[in-house]
Amino acid sequence: IERPKVLYNEKTNRFVMWMHYENGRDYSCARAAIATCDTPDGDFVYNGSFNPFGCMSRDCTLFKDHDGTAYFISAARENADTHVYRLTEDYLNVEELVNRLWQGEYREAASVMRRDDGKYFMFSSYCTGWAPNQGKYGYADSIEGRWSLLSEIGDETTFNSQPAFILPVKKDNKTVYVYVGDRWGGKEYFKSTYIFLEIKFDDNDMPYIEWIDEFKFDHM
Repeated sequence: IERPKVLYNEKTNRFVMWMHYENGRDYSCARAAIATCDTPDGDFVYNGSFNPFGCMSRDCTLFKDHDGTAYFISAARENADTHVYRLTEDYLNVEELVNRLWQGEYREAASVMRRDDGKYFMFSSYCTGWAPNQGKYGYADSIEGRWSLLSEIGDETTFNSQPAFILPVKKDNKTVYVYVGDRWGGKEYFKSTYIFLEIKFDDNDMPYIEWIDEFKFDHM
C-alpha cells in the first residue's frame, strides 16, 4: 500500500481512504484500493482494489473541493499521464474521468490546493525512484477545466523532498498553505521524514517555496 489519503464524507458520516495497491511481489497491479471507517483512528474495513475504468493507477491523492465534490488523482499509463477522476457522492467509486493532464510528463506524488480566490494548484514530482528531483506545478480555474503547462518550484531537488500533501491553515482571517514534503530513506525506509515550508505567492500570484531551517506556525 502506498500514499493512503482519507476524506470525511458528511452525507454518509464515514471516513473514506483511497490508496495505491500492489501485490507485494512486483509492480504490475497499479490499482486503486478503498477502505472505510466510522472514525479517523478506528479499524478501516478494506473494500477491495480495482483499475479505474481499466486504467493503471499508481501514486495518488484525494482532493475535496469547496462544494463537497471529491476527486481522486493518480498516475496512469506507466506514470506518463496524470488522471483526475470525479468521485461518486459516497466517495466509494469513480464517477467520471474528467481530466488527463500533462501526458507524457511522467509525474507522481501529486498534491492539490485551492486558494481563497478560487485558483487551483497541483504540485508533483518527476519519476526518479527514491532520488528527489525538481518539483513542478500547474494551475487552473477549476479541477475539471484547462490546466496550465508545468512550471518549476523550489530548487533542483525540491529541497530534497517530494510532495506529500498541502496543508491549509486558517490564520488571521486568511488561509496559509503549507507544503509538506516526503524525504524518503530508500535504503532505510523507516527513517523517512518530512519537511514543512510555507507556500508563498509572488506579484503574479504564482507559488514559490523557500528554504528555512526552522518552521513555526506562529511565524507565518
